[in-house]
Amino acid sequence: MKSIAVYGSYLARIPVKQRYWVKRADGVIQRYWKHTKRMKVAEMSGRYEFWGKGKDLYQAVVKAHKYMPKRFVNVSAEKFAEHPEQYGYQGKWIEKEVES
Repeated sequence: MKSIAVYGSYLARIPVKQRYWVKRADGVIQRYWKHTKRMKVAEMSGRYEFWGKGKDLYQAVVKAHKYMPKRFVNVSAEKFAEHPEQYGYQGKWIEKEVES
């Protein structure tokens, strides 16, 4: 089984959270955070750890150019290639390192 890591800093489009105050049935006012439709660009850093067959690793690294990791992500290359939006945000790399 082969493995490869992609890491660095990036600019990512992430959803903005908004705070809501809700009065419960027992009279307590409680704070909730919900995602809104607005997106903001933020500078972040993260790392992908992929493992699997060579062909799957290649496809995962190609898709990792568009999808930035949600901090530290340790995932199979096959699963990431099928659904990259579950493991990261769309964005652009500022600095990137690849090690195998």
